[in-house]
Amino acid sequence: MSQEPHVHGPDCNHDHGHDHHVHGPHCNHGHQEPVRNPLKEVGRNDPCPCGSQKKFKKCHGA
Repeated sequence: MSQEPHVHGPDCNHDHGHDHHVHGPHCNHGHQEPVRNPLKEVGRNDPCPCGSQKKFKKCHGA
């Protein structure tokens, strides 16, 4: 019986201890929209979108 080294390839089915995932053309994860900052369009002197009636710069913009 020969002891040839194991070559890992696409059909290798044993655990290698890898816990990272590389996204590629055959990845089965759905496309995710990027996270957007909802406060990006608020100006410093605009009313704060939280409803406090304060200017953004004195409320959540600090």
